[in-house]
Amino acid sequence: MAEPSLEGLPIELKIQVLWQVSTVHDLKSLVLASPGFHRSYLLERRELLEFHVQQQYSKDLDLAEALTAVRSRGNRFYDRQESAIALLDLWRRRDEFRELGLSSSRRMDKAESLEEVIELLHLHKKLSFFVNDYAINTPKPPKVSPAEWKNEYLPLKLSSTERGRILRALCRLQILKNIFGKSVLCEDWLHCSCGKFDQINWTFGQTTESKTSLPYPESKELERFAFRLFYGAMPPWESEEMCCVNNYLMKKVKVVAEEVVHDIRQLLKNTPTKYFWEILPIEERPPFNGSFEYETNLNHVFNHFEGIAGLGPEFLYRLLKMDRRSRRNVFVLQVRPFYGNSPFLGLNTRDMVWDDTFPLVQPATRHDYPGFEQLWPTLPPIEQPSAGWRKAWVLPSYDEEGYLEDALNYEYASKASKGGIGVTLFGMKSA
Repeated sequence: MAEPSLEGLPIELKIQVLWQVSTVHDLKSLVLASPGFHRSYLLERRELLEFHVQQQYSKDLDLAEALTAVRSRGNRFYDRQESAIALLDLWRRRDEFRELGLSSSRRMDKAESLEEVIELLHLHKKLSFFVNDYAINTPKPPKVSPAEWKNEYLPLKLSSTERGRILRALCRLQILKNIFGKSVLCEDWLHCSCGKFDQINWTFGQTTESKTSLPYPESKELERFAFRLFYGAMPPWESEEMCCVNNYLMKKVKVVAEEVVHDIRQLLKNTPTKYFWEILPIEERPPFNGSFEYETNLNHVFNHFEGIAGLGPEFLYRLLKMDRRSRRNVFVLQVRPFYGNSPFLGLNTRDMVWDDTFPLVQPATRHDYPGFEQLWPTLPPIEQPSAGWRKAWVLPSYDEEGYLEDALNYEYASKASKGGIGVTLFGMKSA
């Protein structure tokens, strides 16, 4: 008589076992190890994976943030304005739809297809990588010594609220990149769609792209689009959350840049030559990039941290997971002379007219009323400003009947815009 085994279980029991598996990793291992469980899995695949999506996101993050990050792919503002505007409108009004029980063209609390479910699972894996790494490698606040920061604070013990803030910022940085950001270039970028409109300059409001030409707003109008559709829908502390996380991503880019510069200098030293295209053997050469082609360009790589970080968390995750030579080649392709001319208003508020940033738009308008601080304790912790943000940005004394705009510490804002922004959100417990 054959001994009983998992493989010999009836299909109904196999399905019950699959529903008891607690992680996607373990589910994948079981399905790959057993033909019988694989067949059972295919019968319940979407339902099982949707369950894991809800389990992964429900604790720390509104699923609408992740869904918007996924759905914004391919919705570049310059050639799909209507689609991008519609998506951002759903994103900012999601609570309104939920509270009133209204329906919309697209659900913001559930994936629409199996493909979208799988994309959400992949996104969560990338987001989790950065959250875990952030706790270990987050930049120190300016008034804490490196030794004290390393020995007494790291790794950070993140609360659920703090994890949620970081996850939300990562998603929003990805949304920002997908809709308003630059393309990630491939080796054939001169002839590929990834190079289309890549010369858009947010400072001067123009494009040198030659393959096609579409009407595009001028610089000031571009800023207003980015603010009204995206930044204006969130209170200012959530914008600074993005700055905090962006500073962290720039630190990750710096590590890659140092590695790339070291490797190319070694190749140039061994050849020797000043030009990348003369490096021998041929397979060691970096790919062609007209902005990055000879030795003196290596001195300017460190001017591009913000721009390469602005290519989004998903790109940076892929870059960090590549082998060393592939990482070098992909990095070289992304070095472009016009970085910094981006609509990342959180880092460039000094270049904005204040009238362009206030008044806020829904749902952030609820914070810009007299007695605004009385609202904060009534909100879920993740929707409140952190203790660090309040200390840095809210004036010690202000007219309690005044508006949020009138209570902000503009002296701190001036200092923050010169490089110190983003240090008050993490490393200090949230309210």
